[in-house]
Amino acid sequence: MSKLIAKSRKQVFKLSFLALDSLSKKLEKHKSYKDKYNYLKNLDEAKPFLKLIEQVEESLSLKKLYLLLSLVVIDQSHVLSACLKNKKSLDGLLDVLEHLESFYNEVGGVIGYQKIALDLLCQHENENEPHQVSEKFYPPHGIDLRNSSKQRDEIVACGILAQDQMAEIYPVGGAADRLNLHDENTNLDLPAAKLEFLGRSLLEGLILDLQAREYLHYKVTTNQVVTPLALMTSKEKNNDVHIKAIFEENNFFGRDPSSVKFFSQPLVPTFTEDGKWCLKDSENLLCKPGGHGVIWKLAENEGVLNWILKEGKKKALIRQINNPVAGTDLGLLALSGYGVRSDKCFGFASCLRRVLTSEGINILKEKKTDQGYKIVLSNIEYCDFKKFNIEDVPGSLDSRYSAFPSNTNILFADIRSTQEAIQNCPFPGMLVNFKKMDHFENGQMVHNGVARVELLMQNIADGFEKIFDQSFEKDPHPDTRAFMTFNERRKTISPTKKQFVPGSGLVETAWGCFYDYLTNIWDLFVNYCDFDMPELGSEQDLLSGSLSFMVKYHPALGPLYSVIAKKLNKGSMKKGSELQLNIAEVEINNLDLDGSLCIHADQVMGHLEEGRLVYSDKVGMCKLKNVQVKNLGINANKETVFWKNNLDRKQCLNIHLKGQSLFVAEDVCFENDLEITVENGTYIKAFMKDGKLSFEQGVLTKPLLWNYSIQKNLLEIKR
Repeated sequence: MSKLIAKSRKQVFKLSFLALDSLSKKLEKHKSYKDKYNYLKNLDEAKPFLKLIEQVEESLSLKKLYLLLSLVVIDQSHVLSACLKNKKSLDGLLDVLEHLESFYNEVGGVIGYQKIALDLLCQHENENEPHQVSEKFYPPHGIDLRNSSKQRDEIVACGILAQDQMAEIYPVGGAADRLNLHDENTNLDLPAAKLEFLGRSLLEGLILDLQAREYLHYKVTTNQVVTPLALMTSKEKNNDVHIKAIFEENNFFGRDPSSVKFFSQPLVPTFTEDGKWCLKDSENLLCKPGGHGVIWKLAENEGVLNWILKEGKKKALIRQINNPVAGTDLGLLALSGYGVRSDKCFGFASCLRRVLTSEGINILKEKKTDQGYKIVLSNIEYCDFKKFNIEDVPGSLDSRYSAFPSNTNILFADIRSTQEAIQNCPFPGMLVNFKKMDHFENGQMVHNGVARVELLMQNIADGFEKIFDQSFEKDPHPDTRAFMTFNERRKTISPTKKQFVPGSGLVETAWGCFYDYLTNIWDLFVNYCDFDMPELGSEQDLLSGSLSFMVKYHPALGPLYSVIAKKLNKGSMKKGSELQLNIAEVEINNLDLDGSLCIHADQVMGHLEEGRLVYSDKVGMCKLKNVQVKNLGINANKETVFWKNNLDRKQCLNIHLKGQSLFVAEDVCFENDLEITVENGTYIKAFMKDGKLSFEQGVLTKPLLWNYSIQKNLLEIKR
């Protein structure tokens, strides 16, 4: 019976699609909205609703009347009836319809959106049937960043120098429903950007990662650079209001407001598996963001891409909000470095992909044509695997990872090439992905499958096809217009997509991301900095309150592990110890830590001038050599949410550096609870005298700084 229903529904979708396609072609002949509206009024299906339209006819433009009547001809008259009940609902509906009409204008506006929905629904009905796919798919090769090599170090150096050519684009407007994030005081929904991770919002973490790369560029070149930053917000959960508030509350993080541009991603209608648009309640349409793939056409329509070009930037990095580990070590610098050096159109940062996770795959698509073999490096989203006959299985029997690498949504783009691709591929990667959601149907709230037309940000790569003489099978390293870097998974992607539920796994939760973060810390300290560290322990140990160690550092300390390893050299941390380094100019040799040590510089990367951050040598500095720290440290228990960095300490050595100041300690033992504050323009030196801890204070005359340079295309750092 279910197969008969599916077959019948598929036939309905096909017939409805053909009818709307025919209607669209007829409407194309009518250039004005007056003519379009009059044409719809004369259709038999529209006539029963004309009296309803007459209620608002005098107060609305002909375009808006046409959009309302469009609902009838696309078989969504229940939406019209519901939203005409009050002015606020009507205004909200018209906002959505006007966006659809504008954004999807190439395919017929509102009617075109429904045509796309019907086509995708028809494909959705076919997902369990065998598919005929005209393309061949291959796992792509990438620039391997996992092991040290001259090529890797050279492209990282290029990435440092190329920072002054870059812009950054952040899609931050997603719904993030699975995070279930709420304001503790008002209980109102919050966007993912507000999630507190390691003591700061996810959005602040992205900004600090960016500023660390700008600071690295300054240290090498002495040039100031303020990277243009474009953020795609949305109306969902007041996302745009929250994002702008974060910037305003933080004084734009010391950046010139003119270097930041916001553009809002309008919401789109949701629909059921029958193609009926969903209502949020008895009077309002249920809408959700239309996927991050709208970012390209929207950025072009809103003038964002031209703004980036006018700012003198030709390339951009694109990064999602829910992946805090993406800035770890060298991944972003290598991505931009290779893209700039090779003058590529597009690029993906990739890694191993765990099977059965909600991650897409990077893939080489090959299609034989009369001109040759059309090959493109692109993406297939996880919910489209059946459509393309992709099996979500391990690449080998002894592995938990796919044969295809993960699409992480960390991207590189050449702006002008992307503008050209938008013309050929304005709606990349269209799909429907049904999720259970509350909505209003037949007079009551129900909870069942709901979807909307979603566009995929990464599939703009489909616009960068290239013709080759040979198949991939004969030439497994084609010089495609797009490229891929390949790095350790835990340094590339560990998303905070959903709320942790006790008894379930940590994958895609903040706890899981924190565990990956600690794994990276252990790797950094043991394999690069030559520290003796306690074993990390299991995920369950962490959940039960057993914290092996806690380390947090400002991204400007590196972000490269090779840089951090120069600054932190040899030492040991006892189990349960904590090291927090909110500082960039630091040198630590042979540290013995048993407890908590927190070093905080008010000025990590420079100073403020009229509220704007200027990268400079006016920073807090610290040098510790042969230092022992012994105190009671963190009061850890299973109630502590470690990933928030909201820690209760019994005792701690706190070193607070104000302005441009310096703290030095050599052959010293610090015990118990102690706070040391170094004022701006001064230094404090700690030493042992007659077996007691003593201090010397004076005027700072010479800063203690690291010198950075690029020599023979490689980064060097030394005193």
